[in-house]
Amino acid sequence: MAIPFKYNRRSLLIRRVSNSMTVGAIAIVVGVFVAGMAIVGGLDSAIKDSSSPDNMILIGRGADSEANSFITLDQLDALKFLPAIKRDGAGNPLVSPELTEQVFMPAGDTLDNLPIRGVLPVSTQTHEKVRIIAGRMFAPGLNEVIIGKLILNQYPGCSLGADLKVGRRAWKVVLHSLQEDSRRGSSFNSIRLKLVHGADVHSLIQRCADDPRINLQAKTESEYYKEQSGIAANLRALGLLVAGIMAFAAIFAAMNTMYAAVAARTTEIGTLRALGFSPLAIMTSFLAESSALAFAAGIIGVILALPVNGLSTKFNGGAVSAPTLAFNFHVTPVIAIQALVFAIVIGALGGWLPARQAMRVSVVNALRRN
Repeated sequence: MAIPFKYNRRSLLIRRVSNSMTVGAIAIVVGVFVAGMAIVGGLDSAIKDSSSPDNMILIGRGADSEANSFITLDQLDALKFLPAIKRDGAGNPLVSPELTEQVFMPAGDTLDNLPIRGVLPVSTQTHEKVRIIAGRMFAPGLNEVIIGKLILNQYPGCSLGADLKVGRRAWKVVLHSLQEDSRRGSSFNSIRLKLVHGADVHSLIQRCADDPRINLQAKTESEYYKEQSGIAANLRALGLLVAGIMAFAAIFAAMNTMYAAVAARTTEIGTLRALGFSPLAIMTSFLAESSALAFAAGIIGVILALPVNGLSTKFNGGAVSAPTLAFNFHVTPVIAIQALVFAIVIGALGGWLPARQAMRVSVVNALRRN
């Protein structure tokens, strides 16, 4: 038969000091785990929010990103009227040629690499998730630019109504002025398409690759951004590594607490065995205590990490060609559940060996010791 839970509750309350130290150690580990996963969650959320399920992106053959892609005006003209492309009310295809450039902006003692995207008015229909929260949309033909809210007031000229000085002049971006400033002529980095509902994506990808007039590689936006988000996977692995290293210390803290509990309760264990409780019940009871202790620590750790939710940060890939990424920490319910499971695992691993020792306590020796 199982040992009543009230026995475990009483035992946990008796050793307040040692239990509190163990809870604190595990809570810190869980808090670091949540903060690390919140960074990854923020990156994943930013990538997901940037893509649309009915959008495709086309880049040059052999290119692995927009930055090193080259598309000519003839290629753009060749694909404009493919039947899979959606059209607006006037019958114009929703095809957005885009040019990307990277500029270095001062950020304290370093330089951040920021991407600038030159677009035409049709881009508002292919980038439908873009929302103007202050000011207005840029006017075609004028040197105007819109900026993301996460870089607002973070760099010189990045404020509403200010002139952003980049390259050879102060300018506000539209596609043709960006082409002129970058000396690209009539060429682009990428093309975005809005597809009709139910379009055969695979056939369109094959058509763009096989048609000699087009000769471009096409991907869905979600697939493209997933490929470009290797940094998120690297950060997730790094976060798990750091949390794993810290977890070892927390496991030893839990193990030390439970070993002390076994030593102090040897007589109790003998009495429980004499009353008919099996060795397995003794072991299960100690594992339950250790897991409950860790679960409580997990809740505290999650609560301690919640204030980072929504905080904005930026990440520089470290390479000259890697753009600076700005995003928010994102603590999701899934991350919170993962953190609690992580805490319970720490508690179970820390309590396993002490629980086995408690299970093997001899009834005669335990009572004789008393």
